[in-house]
Amino acid sequence: MIIKSVEECRRFIVVFGLETQGFDVSLLLNNINELSGETGVAIQFFDSSLIASWEHLFFSALNALRAFSYGKNISNSLSVECLLYTSGQRQINVAVKNFGVKPETRNIGVILIGNSRDLLNEVHKKVLLLTKGLENEDVLSINNKEKFDKIRSFFQITETELNTICDSDEWSSRVGALMRYCIERSSLLILQK
Repeated sequence: MIIKSVEECRRFIVVFGLETQGFDVSLLLNNINELSGETGVAIQFFDSSLIASWEHLFFSALNALRAFSYGKNISNSLSVECLLYTSGQRQINVAVKNFGVKPETRNIGVILIGNSRDLLNEVHKKVLLLTKGLENEDVLSINNKEKFDKIRSFFQITETELNTICDSDEWSSRVGALMRYCIERSSLLILQK
């Protein structure tokens, strides 16, 4: 679990990855909505197959918080705003279709946004119980060519763009470049309004 303070918004952002054995999507989402309502914590789940790194989720959450702070939010929900920024999409249905959890989803990325570390630690534990998941940050990483290509295709990142910021042809350099472009794509969403 990665937790960061966002002083300007007086909030904390938690990002983590989960491995699950599967779940009933509607039941899980109902339970998560109930937990969010009870605690006041924004909670968003993602199918991790298009997540480039924990930073991808963190900066998406940060941009969503800033959008709300500046009155530039697209949706009325901080959780949905996180989904939109992560996907780099203004259309909720496109973001849900590509980044939302589905019955076949086994690897999940999670964002929690709240006012206190203690509360977020408590919600984190409850999310683990509700999903029966095991925390695993690796599900947020690009660890194979299939995921790399899927992310690159979704965000329409060209070979020329990758080569522009790659330090070398090494795998880690290409992954780092792709991750930076994903963060950039999500950051640019605020300018599309």
